[in-house]
Amino acid sequence: MVDATGKYLSFTTNSPSFKVYVKGTPAYDTYDYTGTPGHPNYPSDTGLHAPLASSGKPATISHYLVCGQPATPVVPPGSCQASGSLSAYVNGTNVTAYVPKGAWSSTATGIDVVNVEGTSITNTQIPTGDDVINSIATNSVTGQSVATANNNHVYILKGTGLDPSVSPNPLTDSGVDMISFSGGSATSTGVSIDAVHNKALIGLSLGGGQAGFQFLNLATNTFETPFATRDPGGQISEDPLVDPIRNIVLSPAEDNNYEIVNVANSTSPQFFEHPVSVGGELDSAAEDCSTGIILAPAEFSSPSQIEIADISTAVFTPGSPGSWTAPEQVQTLAGSFLSAGASAASVAQGTHTGVITGEFGGDALTAIALPTTSGAGATPAISNWVTCETGGGFTMGLDPHTLIAYQSPNGGHAIALMVNDGATQMVAVDLTKMLDGTTVPATGNVCTGSTLPATAETFISLP
Repeated sequence: MVDATGKYLSFTTNSPSFKVYVKGTPAYDTYDYTGTPGHPNYPSDTGLHAPLASSGKPATISHYLVCGQPATPVVPPGSCQASGSLSAYVNGTNVTAYVPKGAWSSTATGIDVVNVEGTSITNTQIPTGDDVINSIATNSVTGQSVATANNNHVYILKGTGLDPSVSPNPLTDSGVDMISFSGGSATSTGVSIDAVHNKALIGLSLGGGQAGFQFLNLATNTFETPFATRDPGGQISEDPLVDPIRNIVLSPAEDNNYEIVNVANSTSPQFFEHPVSVGGELDSAAEDCSTGIILAPAEFSSPSQIEIADISTAVFTPGSPGSWTAPEQVQTLAGSFLSAGASAASVAQGTHTGVITGEFGGDALTAIALPTTSGAGATPAISNWVTCETGGGFTMGLDPHTLIAYQSPNGGHAIALMVNDGATQMVAVDLTKMLDGTTVPATGNVCTGSTLPATAETFISLP
């Protein structure tokens, strides 16, 4: 913005690298914010001007030009998370977790609501009658949470109870029959939030052995027409994910096909398939939505194998269905030995930090450092990782995976939340500290002494 005198320019941006050219006379001044040595990348600056006129003062600005990388997408907390079990609601400096008591292979009912950071609520449990809740996702913009039951009931939550503005509550999606995974069966299998468009993506059975998806418009509490996967084996991921920046659904399935669905027009989706050769079964989706780096851990791999790809420059070839290619690799993480192998994955948006866990027992997790940039055509890679045990008698929960990661509003660290079988205990692990060798010493990508220090984790009892 040019000031009232026409001589000084100020700006605010979230572009990661750029230059500003300011012209007044035939010459121009250059301001370099490329994030290179001597040229730091500032989010804002003032007093930019053209070269000095003969008076010794800046000439009136005639033109200015900004050249650089596109601004980093801003992802609302709660978006770009796969349809695992629990959700983390970031609201100001407070973080609240919504935790289902049930799972695909469980009969427990109800939803725990607990403080993780701050004291914004009184920890409580929301009753759900006879319905076993398997998955919850939260829209941090509206404060609404969506919970799917093992049948076709969909609950809308607000605060520590059902949202009173929604009637009936629960709603009923289009799910019929059941679909099965290695970790259990359900009609509605999980939910992922698109906070940008105020929608929820639900994975579900469409009957006759068909698996698919259905969007719920949270502004109107109405369901869109469901659509079936085009995966060659007819499968969807245990934990699919909706990316609201690129308008795609990520669905790496147990038949080792990584499906990407373009849902820019969600009533006419386009399907793109991609086989992955990996030692195990692709089990869940994860993505750093600021870079377009996508992940899929391979269940039963030992040590952990992770499919990692950069879809910021992916080539999507149309067809019926189409296919996609991108710079990718299956990376083996030495020292990462998890219960049932690498099963769950989550990325703390805004931190380029993620986490991989097992399931059905064990207390180990692997913190991972993801690429901070993308799009240059290089094969993406996890640059650092460390595996630790939580101790404290914790054992990892069932399917869908009891894991989520978020960026703490109090300090900016990447935090992972994990819940045990039966949902009686949750542990919050500071992934940023895990990857800091001065805080959590490691030998060969494994915690020295194997167990996390108390300074890097907090145990939380659930109602």
